[in-house]
Amino acid sequence: MKKHFITSVLMLSILSIATAQNEKYVGFMKKNLAALDSAKSSDDFQTAANNFERIASAEKAEWLPAYYAAYAMRMKAFYTKEIKDVDPACDKADAMLAAAESIAPNNSEINTIKGMVMQARMRVDGSRGMTLGPKATQVLAQALQQQPQGNPRAITQMAQMKYYTPSAYGGGKEPGIEMLKKAIAAYDTFKPETELSPNWGKAYAIELLKRWSDNSTQ
Repeated sequence: MKKHFITSVLMLSILSIATAQNEKYVGFMKKNLAALDSAKSSDDFQTAANNFERIASAEKAEWLPAYYAAYAMRMKAFYTKEIKDVDPACDKADAMLAAAESIAPNNSEINTIKGMVMQARMRVDGSRGMTLGPKATQVLAQALQQQPQGNPRAITQMAQMKYYTPSAYGGGKEPGIEMLKKAIAAYDTFKPETELSPNWGKAYAIELLKRWSDNSTQ
């Protein structure tokens, strides 16, 4: 009887510690997600990436910290005014994506960021589009297959690829707009798995649709 009592106490203690650790992790993630959501400069995104990378180092079984670190570095590559900083930021994003993928393989959200990183690399040299464009389209198509119910972030990125693809190759303004409308509809029905799961992008998609609709040229 005494042995069973001691075992029960130990189990409760372990459960209590695990719960406290989980609450601490969730708290750190929420704080940094709020900072990431309000980031407006390449420095802001670098800071967010650093914070998420620290969480990833401590929480080796969780893929989301590395995912958000990669997303932040991709956004830095997009926002930086220094073209020389684009590839290093993308390299770091790819490294964090690899870390996330080692924990969560065949993940639609991870593949979406992979495609976004490829798009960012095109800033350095437009001629990269000849090789990176098809690769980005391929990985984004894979992201859509991995989440058949509709990943609005992947659809948004595919819409951008289509918008900037010449009409002779099936792209253009109207096809891009139609796909972006599908993305916004997907945002309206999308439900993240947890409170920490990716749920960003709707405001950007709506703003992008307005911009494209107001633009009389492709």
